[in-house]
Amino acid sequence: MLLKHHTRTQGARQAITALFAGVVAGPMLLGWAEAANQLGGKEVSQIKDVEEEPAEVSALGRYLAGHVARRDGDTASAADFLGYALAGDPKNEQLQLEAFAVLIADGRVNEALELAAAIHEREPRTGLGNVVLAVAAARGGDFKAAQQRVSKASKRRINRLVMPLVTAWSQVGSKNFEGAAKSLSVLGKRKAFADFQHYHGALVDDLAGKNEDAETAYRALVDHKTGGSLRWYQAYGNFLERNGRSGEAISLYKRALSSDPDAPVLAQLLSSAEKGTVPNRFVADARSGLSEALFGVASVLSQEGALETAMIYARLAVFLRGEYPVAQLLVGRILESHQHWQEAITAYKGIDAESDYAWDAQLRTAASLQRLEHYEEAIKLLRRMVKNAPARTDALVALGDLYRSRKNWSDAVAQYDQAMARVLEQGHANWTLLYARGIALERAKQWDRAEADFLRALELRPDQPLVLNYLGYSWIEQGRHLKHARKMIEKAVSLRPRDGYIVDSLGWVLYRLGDFEGAVRQLERAVELRPQDPVINDHLGDSYWRVGRKLEARFQWQRALTFEPDEKLIPTIERKLGEGLED
Repeated sequence: MLLKHHTRTQGARQAITALFAGVVAGPMLLGWAEAANQLGGKEVSQIKDVEEEPAEVSALGRYLAGHVARRDGDTASAADFLGYALAGDPKNEQLQLEAFAVLIADGRVNEALELAAAIHEREPRTGLGNVVLAVAAARGGDFKAAQQRVSKASKRRINRLVMPLVTAWSQVGSKNFEGAAKSLSVLGKRKAFADFQHYHGALVDDLAGKNEDAETAYRALVDHKTGGSLRWYQAYGNFLERNGRSGEAISLYKRALSSDPDAPVLAQLLSSAEKGTVPNRFVADARSGLSEALFGVASVLSQEGALETAMIYARLAVFLRGEYPVAQLLVGRILESHQHWQEAITAYKGIDAESDYAWDAQLRTAASLQRLEHYEEAIKLLRRMVKNAPARTDALVALGDLYRSRKNWSDAVAQYDQAMARVLEQGHANWTLLYARGIALERAKQWDRAEADFLRALELRPDQPLVLNYLGYSWIEQGRHLKHARKMIEKAVSLRPRDGYIVDSLGWVLYRLGDFEGAVRQLERAVELRPQDPVINDHLGDSYWRVGRKLEARFQWQRALTFEPDEKLIPTIERKLGEGLED
């Protein structure tokens, strides 16, 4: 929440006051967007607590606060602030639209519905307004009203995808399966939407009892050249199990797990299938089908970075279906993207402990607790998970990563060792675990084991730039295999040319080989890519000194000190500032 931060409000107040001084005529909304730009990234957390200000300034401040909160993904504060502003100007059309959107994004759909009627009366073709009214109608079982709502809506932009989906599932609710198929066929005219047509066509055929058509569509989806979506595997596996073909479902789940061994949902499905448990329908009715459609839209939008719109559709999916773990998980991930860790935890806690998504939710909760620096709470949760799932490795790896982030190298190694033992029992090769354990071992001064892990990781992934860089850089620091290290790092740079750390490694190996001019060229580029890294700035300072640019060298060393380097590095830099480098 914005109210947690109190450090920059004075500047925000001054910006608002200065803006208001210049607004002498015209509507209150004039210039608000420009004023928000003046605020930049500054917090406006206490604007709504400002006392003894003219009412106009307070109203303006509330709008600005809502605008900035909305930009930062703080939908709760944005909805509150914009609600205050709207109360002072209830007929303002722009304010209505903004408040409407953020109320939905914050999950306050019932409150948004109060605005939806006014917006719809003014603009009958508004896209989001009609979608929300259609969802509300479908939630109440009135699918005819839902169809009427979307039939009037604009078909522009994202609505070109949303409206056919809502229409089709509303028709399913009226038992018009043929009409639903026709509505979905519109999506096939756009290549980007074709997968939506095939997936929802399969779900509709499945629900209609057209098993042959449904299976043809399901099979085409999971045989997709890109590998397919997890939801496709879930839906097809569910179809197979319900039709007495659990063996085929088990093979399907194992196939999906081969590319993602730690996918918790697939592991749960495989376990249930092996026990012979017959699942409920993946999509049981029109309402759950429409929820699935809204979730699919939200997933695509989140991948494209349209986070607020993605949140709106994820919230609508949850509103329509009630408990909907996969959409609740997406809500949490979007909140994490905005660094709203506590709100993300709240979203994850809303997921039923018996859900197939409960494990994922716990992992994400632990990650958010770590971000909040609630380390002991995160460790306690992960240890409980490790105990409850003796065959899994992801909680152990997460625990190792947490210890590694805290520079507790020995405990990190211990967790990675346990994870590796489980991996070896299952016969899975895992370069990422080898890489993570190698780093912890190197920091714990167990170089022989670390080197073995890095080399084994490269056997599994010969062109993995992170491993090439870490092993190559370690050899540079030890003064070993310098020519081989150079080739490895040059390869890593070619694979990730804009990674400042890898470019730094190349500069440093050139330095160690005595090519100081070449080192300067690479390290200058590394500093451009990572300008605030103390080690890279220190390396550039050393290289400048060696080519006779001593004033610039001292400047770089001084810069390195301002970026909070490791405590062990500080005395070395200070000595160089005073004495320079030895010949």
